[in-house]
Amino acid sequence: MRKTRTPAAAGPARYQSPTDRDTRTAIPLQLDQLLERLPRRRKLATHEMVAEVLREAITSGHLRANQPLPQDEIAAQLRVSHIPVREALRQLQSEGLVAYQPNRGATVSALSPEEIREIYEIRAILETAALRRATPRLSNAALDRAALILGASEAANDGVSWGSLDVDFHQLIYDLDDRPRLHELIAGLLRRVDRYWLTHGLMLTHRRQFEQEHRGLLEAMVRRDADQAAALLEAHLAGAAAHLAAAVESGPPAAA
Repeated sequence: MRKTRTPAAAGPARYQSPTDRDTRTAIPLQLDQLLERLPRRRKLATHEMVAEVLREAITSGHLRANQPLPQDEIAAQLRVSHIPVREALRQLQSEGLVAYQPNRGATVSALSPEEIREIYEIRAILETAALRRATPRLSNAALDRAALILGASEAANDGVSWGSLDVDFHQLIYDLDDRPRLHELIAGLLRRVDRYWLTHGLMLTHRRQFEQEHRGLLEAMVRRDADQAAALLEAHLAGAAAHLAAAVESGPPAAA
C-alpha cells in the first residue's frame, strides 16, 4: 500500500564526498528528452512514468549524489502536475535513490563508504545463495550465452555498454526467473550502488580484473562446482566493494 504521508525532512545528515556537495537547484538535463529515449514496455501511470525517468537519470549518473530535485522543475519538464512528482519521489525514496534533507527537500541520495560496504555484504549473501542454486540447474545453452556476454563485454569500449553487459551476465547466471522477490532484492541493491561506478568514472578502470574473475566464475559453473563458484563470487564482490568505497571516500576525479 502506498504511503500518503509526506516524508519528514528531519533526519541524520547524509555523507557528502568533497565533490558531492552541490547547491544548484536546476536539473542538469532535459528530462523530457530522456523520457523519449526510454523503451516503451507498457502504458505507465503518470507517477510511474515520472519515477522511471528520474530512476534512469539517477542510476545512469546524470543526476549525482545530493543533487536537488525541485518538484516545480520536474513537473514543468515532464508536463505533469505536482501530485505524480511527489508520488514518484516517495517511490524512489523507498528504493534508496532519493533522500529528504533539512531545508533542501528531495535530493539524490548519497552513500557513505561504510554504507557501500554494507550493501555489498548483503549482496554477497543473496547473490551467492542464488548462484549456489543456479549452478547445477543452468542449461549448457544458458552457460554458452553467458560466455557470449563475456566476449561482448571484453570487446566493449565504453563504460555504459560494459556496465550493461556486466548486469546481463550476473542476471543470467543467477537464473532467478522463478524467484521474482529475490531478483528484485538483488536488483534494488544494485541500483543503489551501480551509479557510483559511472559518476566516479570507474566502470572501465578495473575491467580487466573483473573480466578475469568473471571467466573464472563461469568456468566453475561449467564444472558444476557450486562451492567454488560461490567462493569466487564472494571474493569478486568484496573486491568491487573495496574499490568503490575507496573511490567514494576520496571523491570523483576532477571534471575535464
